[in-house]
Amino acid sequence: MKTRLLIILIMVALLLPVLQVQSQDSQRWSPPELLGDGWWQAIDMDVKGHVHIGWYGSINNGLYVHDLLSYTERDSEGNWSPITDVVYTGDGGYTVRNALASTSDGILHAVFRQQIGHLFASAPLEGVLNAGNWTRPIEISGNGYYVDMTADRYDNLHIVFSGGVAGTVPPPGSGNPEASACAYCQDLFYRRSTDGGRSWSDPYPVSILPNSGSDRMDVFEGGSGRMYITWDEGYDWNVGKGQPLDVRMIYSDDSGETWSEPIILDGGGFVDRRPIQIAMAEMRDGALMAIWRYSSDADSHIYYQISNDVGATWTDPQPIPGLFARKSNDTPLDDYDLLVDRLGTVHAFVVGQQNILSKANATLYDVTYKQGQWTPPERVFYSPDMRPEWPKAVLGLSNDIHLSWFIRGIRENVPEEQQSSTKTLRVYYSHLQGNLDPEPTLEFRPTLTPLPTSTVVMNIEPTVTPFPTLDGIDAGLTTPTRDTYGANVVLGSVFVTGVLCFGIAVIARFWRRM
Repeated sequence: MKTRLLIILIMVALLLPVLQVQSQDSQRWSPPELLGDGWWQAIDMDVKGHVHIGWYGSINNGLYVHDLLSYTERDSEGNWSPITDVVYTGDGGYTVRNALASTSDGILHAVFRQQIGHLFASAPLEGVLNAGNWTRPIEISGNGYYVDMTADRYDNLHIVFSGGVAGTVPPPGSGNPEASACAYCQDLFYRRSTDGGRSWSDPYPVSILPNSGSDRMDVFEGGSGRMYITWDEGYDWNVGKGQPLDVRMIYSDDSGETWSEPIILDGGGFVDRRPIQIAMAEMRDGALMAIWRYSSDADSHIYYQISNDVGATWTDPQPIPGLFARKSNDTPLDDYDLLVDRLGTVHAFVVGQQNILSKANATLYDVTYKQGQWTPPERVFYSPDMRPEWPKAVLGLSNDIHLSWFIRGIRENVPEEQQSSTKTLRVYYSHLQGNLDPEPTLEFRPTLTPLPTSTVVMNIEPTVTPFPTLDGIDAGLTTPTRDTYGANVVLGSVFVTGVLCFGIAVIARFWRRM
């Protein structure tokens, strides 16, 4: 009997540290860091391992709003630069949607929304914080809302945007094919530059369906070198017209010179719900993974599909276990993001709930897929006073991950009319420590052609805001939920383990005497 008791106690003592390690592993993300006021952030990493984040900032002087592209940089040691307003885009509160891409010649490129159009500008990374070092903006489109950009391994730049071909949308009845059910709906176009943004290809019409808009587009390069464009087809949020149809992708095997026909994921073709909010990634074996949700709350699962033949065929939609999409009316503008690390693990960054009946603010999760299985969702950010949105991530040199998102200051269980009339909008960042030896950093390759003469295009003085010294917001993230319950329980196991080990030693000594 004594022998059995001793064995049981030893097994318990051995199991508790394992549980403790599992709990610590579920809290791997660094405490969220507040970067600054604003929203719709973009993130990029250069060849030296520096992280670049830009977002829509603004200055309100009481009479009107200056619209700005705000920017900060994190070096390889984890130090942040001051927040700087590098580009002034005009007045009026027009959302400065933006995307960043760095190239190996040491240049940071930005595409951004200026009032209703899209412009492109660049700056040397060594002087990116000086607004006067940015080039005179080049027009990409005369009107539009969404925009994305990436640089491929050959430093070619790729831009996708919603907008019109000629820069304006004809009014209803003047021959516009979208002049009825989806008047003013914007289509999807692609442009490419092989000389660092000095010249651009003509707009390529990715999707110009009548009575349909295109939203939430992304462009990215897979590990194979193949280029991909994904988007939601049907509804145009910017004009509030159209109806969700499906999610789509095209690909290019020649760095954007030619593109495939659209490949459609229709979510089963149901009449009452259609897939939206697509994110896609190319896995290490060349297979594609797509995740999406339905436009209707009648089905709140977040689904994934896999293709092993570049989208020709797909597995049936399967829900990511233990995770549900946020309510569709919380925000119609949220997005998902997928990232594949060097070990082949797929990270899905989603805002959602683990309890479909929960009325709490949604949580930002990192849920991973490896060896054909999904792991339990890992919480990155939750607050009863803030709703996270628009997660975007990049992979670091040590297989680490840099993640940014923004929040809306919305309190749980408070009616809309009692919420603050001015919503808080802030950009956050978190870091997942790497688990591999760092890849070698590279020196910037000298550019073959100098950048165009820099021209200051601001009519207000560029502002430099000192980076706030913050203590993180751990305290705001410890509200008891199912996410934290296990961790809170296991925190006490450190003490319990010590007590049990001491008890085992006492029992063993007593047993030997007997």
